[in-house]
Amino acid sequence: MVDLMIELQEEQSQAIAGLPYLSLQLSPEVKVAVQLKFVRETLVLTTNRFTQMPNVHPCLMGLVEHRSNVFWVLDLPQLLGFTPIDSTAIEIHIAVLQIGGKFIGLGVYRVGRVVRFTEPEIVSPRESPNVRTPIELLPFLRGWVIQSEAVNDNLYVLDAEAIANYNFSV
Repeated sequence: MVDLMIELQEEQSQAIAGLPYLSLQLSPEVKVAVQLKFVRETLVLTTNRFTQMPNVHPCLMGLVEHRSNVFWVLDLPQLLGFTPIDSTAIEIHIAVLQIGGKFIGLGVYRVGRVVRFTEPEIVSPRESPNVRTPIELLPFLRGWVIQSEAVNDNLYVLDAEAIANYNFSV
């Protein structure tokens, strides 16, 4: 009985190995992940909730007030060098990050599921220079996790703090 108990505990610890990340879909082919500890919540908001501001970086979709907090929502695909979110979309999927006292919303096509992987599974961009990556993505990229041997089936792992600290002035 004791042996069985020890075996079960070992299986449970292996099942939850790795840090949790929230996957975000930038397009049907491109997925990124941010560490779950920075994600406060996910939302689907109508675009009429956005207050657009003139003379700002093109990836800034607007300001949003939610739960007594006002924060910017970024068009994450556009910021990272991929196809921007459709400007005629009625609803935007948002992952709200809290980094320190700052809130920032990441507008994406879809909010995915929680995935787990360990630090050694994250391949640094310096270790694989032959992988084609948009240059706009590099300042925010910690690396990627290879999900399968299929071409372009990498999960880009983003540095949430680098996104929050980016200078969006035009």
